[in-house]
Amino acid sequence: MNSNKQNLINKIIYRSQYRGTKEMDIFVSTFVKSIIDSLSKDDLKDLNTLVNMNDEDIIKISKQEKTFKNNKLLKLLINFR
Repeated sequence: MNSNKQNLINKIIYRSQYRGTKEMDIFVSTFVKSIIDSLSKDDLKDLNTLVNMNDEDIIKISKQEKTFKNNKLLKLLINFR
């Protein structure tokens, strides 16, 4: 795995664990850890966008109240929820 991809993975994992509220830290970090190894670099970029969203938007996405540009991640998030 190249170092750029690994750096992105490390950033995503770190951000997923330190979101602000403990509940979302647990939810998002568990979700990220369950899928991160199977994602392409483009999917990782989209996941990075997702983990940097505010908590309310992630909750809306997980309830299908809002669309996210990466349908693959959206489906994974909804199934995970």
